[in-house]
Amino acid sequence: MRIMNLPKLPAQPNSPEECIKLYLERSAADNAPLPHISALLTAYLSWPNNEHRRDSFAAICLARLRPSEKGDEDPPVDSDVAFEMFGGMNAIASVAFDQLSVEIGQLQRRWLWVADIFQVIVDMAYDGRAILRGGTSISKAIDICECEKQLPGHSQLRGAWSEFRDVAHLLAASAHLAHEGLARAGGAHEASILKAIWIAPDAILTLAHGLQEFGLAPKPVQREAPILSPEGLWRLSDSHKPEKPFIVFRPLSDAQLAFLSTRRAPKEYIPSAAAELR
Repeated sequence: MRIMNLPKLPAQPNSPEECIKLYLERSAADNAPLPHISALLTAYLSWPNNEHRRDSFAAICLARLRPSEKGDEDPPVDSDVAFEMFGGMNAIASVAFDQLSVEIGQLQRRWLWVADIFQVIVDMAYDGRAILRGGTSISKAIDICECEKQLPGHSQLRGAWSEFRDVAHLLAASAHLAHEGLARAGGAHEASILKAIWIAPDAILTLAHGLQEFGLAPKPVQREAPILSPEGLWRLSDSHKPEKPFIVFRPLSDAQLAFLSTRRAPKEYIPSAAAELR
């Protein structure tokens, strides 16, 4: 079992509306008050299964955020002179940060795919109108995402899910916050998971707790293995748990319901339903 090493929050929102309100207020003010938590969250989401990369990014960010340990009145000792003349630790951190930031930028599209897949799984489970032969499943959600949103092929979506499955609850929470915030602000641009992480990491942790509990629960059909891996999942600690964890979900569209009612096995689509989904 893996538990995320995050500082305790001074306070956090306790409902979906509080999360959205917090995000909108900070976004309007261009305020990111919890950079240390945001940096750590970014590291976990970017490299959930690459400890070296994850630790490097976290250490670099924390080095850049750390205030100087020397007072302005303290003269540098001889061994520090050359190091400080060329920018010191901040210069090293900046170069490394820029290199890793490029890599993170390339990950964001796959983050959105994984968030979509997990959110569709949640939506299927909570929409009582859905006809689910065998219950909710990752393959059903991937098929819906592939057809409905014109996302890449099944193998690419499956690959992204495998890569980021262990942080899917956090990606879904981040995407929900970003999409809702964008919709309510009347924005026309694509929602940014990374922006949500840096603006309101505390709201993301609140939203993610209910999704974590959902993902770890055994599937109701024949008590099968849960959607998320109990061994691999990066879990949130109880110190970040809201007073009453909740689930954010959306009603399925008519096209999604039609697809699920006809789906018998992966890739066996009914042409009319598949066309409607596209």
